[in-house]
Amino acid sequence: MKILGIVCSARKGGNTEIMVKEALDSAGETGAQVELLSVAGKNIAPCDGCGSCVKAGICHIQDDMQPIYQQLESADAIILGSPVYFCNVSAQAKAIMDRTFAFLPDMKLKGKVAASILAVRRVGAGQTRNLLYDYFMVHGMIPVRGAIGYGREKGDVRQGVGASLTLSALEEARIVGTDIVYMVRQLSKP
Repeated sequence: MKILGIVCSARKGGNTEIMVKEALDSAGETGAQVELLSVAGKNIAPCDGCGSCVKAGICHIQDDMQPIYQQLESADAIILGSPVYFCNVSAQAKAIMDRTFAFLPDMKLKGKVAASILAVRRVGAGQTRNLLYDYFMVHGMIPVRGAIGYGREKGDVRQGVGASLTLSALEEARIVGTDIVYMVRQLSKP
């Protein structure tokens, strides 16, 4: 079982990365193979709307997204982590999401388990999580509950609260890791 955690933050070592790593550590403890992908410093252009991917099955733009396509296809589960900027995902997350339009004709992400991890200062987590789960559903992915961590400065999520009434941000992230593993195992049962 392979789980890919994508950190869609331009800030290395920030709250999003801390939480995605926590989820992957939790999944790894159950025996899953985990991989962390940070898009910080990568060149991922936005979709140019040309439509050539519908015929070719792959995007024509040659940039750092090309190897990410392979990572997405080979994963059994995907954790998409993003900071919340103006009640939405980061530009980096949106570029990746838009560029996976190339996968829609063949539904290459269908059946993969998915979860979101969001780092937020104050507001916007709810609508951002809804956006990500709509994205997962369009691709035919199987979503499990995600995690939300509140904090302003780097590292604040280490002591910060999560979205639930009783869990910290890191506790929520750990549950994401175990939930993803559980769901992948349930789906692979005969």
